[in-house]
Amino acid sequence: MKKYLLYGHGGAYNHGAEAIVKSTVDVIKKRHPDSKVILSTHFKEQDIEFNMPIDEYCERDMKYVELDKNSSEKGIYDRFIYKSTLEQITEDTVCLSVGGDNYCYDNWRKWKAIHERAIEEGARSILWSCSIEPSMMDNEMLDVLKSHHLITARESITYNALKDRGLDNIRLCSDVAFLLEPKEYSLPENFFVGNTVGINISPLLIRREKTEGIVIKNVIKLINLVINKTDMNIALIPHVLMPMDNDLEILEKIFNRFKDTGRICFVNKNISAAEYKYVISNCRLGVFARTHASIAAYSTFVPSMVIGYSVKSKGIAKDLGLEDFVLPIEEFHNDCCMVSMFEELMNNEQNIKKILADKIPLYRKRAMPNY
Repeated sequence: MKKYLLYGHGGAYNHGAEAIVKSTVDVIKKRHPDSKVILSTHFKEQDIEFNMPIDEYCERDMKYVELDKNSSEKGIYDRFIYKSTLEQITEDTVCLSVGGDNYCYDNWRKWKAIHERAIEEGARSILWSCSIEPSMMDNEMLDVLKSHHLITARESITYNALKDRGLDNIRLCSDVAFLLEPKEYSLPENFFVGNTVGINISPLLIRREKTEGIVIKNVIKLINLVINKTDMNIALIPHVLMPMDNDLEILEKIFNRFKDTGRICFVNKNISAAEYKYVISNCRLGVFARTHASIAAYSTFVPSMVIGYSVKSKGIAKDLGLEDFVLPIEEFHNDCCMVSMFEELMNNEQNIKKILADKIPLYRKRAMPNY
């Protein structure tokens, strides 16, 4: 029996991570129906709640997680934290790092322990459906990346950066979450099918703003524009509800400011990635900070602008020919940035729909690489 170990997964309350894992398992099971799939996770209870199609779970040893938090020397406890994961790796294991952007952050080294054990055991090690910040590709990281059997880059900025640095174990693919099918969900009151603007704002975006309060000022101006100048309604749509990174908190404040207008609704439930995708698919336009909210929009032909804070959102939009509709957080110089781009989005709505209709079928095929 073929054994697949998926690791680098934080938990299903990050519904982008949920979408990656479920879509990956679907690809695996279609090709190898009798295979066993193991998920190394930080929050098993979240994954069980959202019915992850997993045969077995591995969890962290929380005793060593606490020791690591209080240690000045990061990394010395990694093999203890992920002991149960490491014990699953044998020669017949295919190890898939499914975190998506885990190599975009300073703590990327914690995944080395699992990758290195795979190499030691003669297992196959794959960095799956990933983005990597080019500025972080120092010699240490490149040595680790080169030792993977395969890297599937989900956008061309990552792919070209790796290629330029001499890697030949790379393949340009699409984010596997493009394959996720929507699941019907009851739309909230004041949601007008086909005439609603979906908006997602994240705490991560707020933490990265250069001028305090500039993101919220932009969102308020944007909502006022939609309410006062169009006949569209607004839906506030969270996509990550993790304990330390919860979209609901900021979206609730925005909703309370505008709820008396009768033109805004709030998806304030923790629903599955497929259900969020259904909600987003019924929007007319989208404004999204979370990458997998934008993927849900792109893959259902909803013209959207992305508030970008990393290579993943920029790269995916670029590959779809929509780089003009990415607003980097670094470019929030005034409170009219979002309004200006949104007006361009409205003016180009039909053209963008055509671009998505032309490109998404191929994009979905590219999300299923041979591994």
